[in-house]
Amino acid sequence: MQIDVIIGISVIVILLLVTMLRLKPLSSYMAIVGLGVLSSFIVEFMFCSVFQTQCEPDPLNAVGLFFYSLQVIVICSVIFALLPRRFKKTSK
Repeated sequence: MQIDVIIGISVIVILLLVTMLRLKPLSSYMAIVGLGVLSSFIVEFMFCSVFQTQCEPDPLNAVGLFFYSLQVIVICSVIFALLPRRFKKTSK
């Protein structure tokens, strides 16, 4: 349940940033990938430094961060592709 909320918040924030910037389609997807990777490090920082939990070193943390980023990127890309055209930059 907790990971679903964290992924949902990350997806909402990334989609809001990308739609507010109104980039070209290719740049939007590149921004989604970049922000998706960055979000895993932000979540790790929040849990370790701010909340003072889950700071123990674990070799599987890298695998978890990779799959977290992958999930966020895929969900954001699918939702962005399904958004109406008025939220995306129109080429004239």
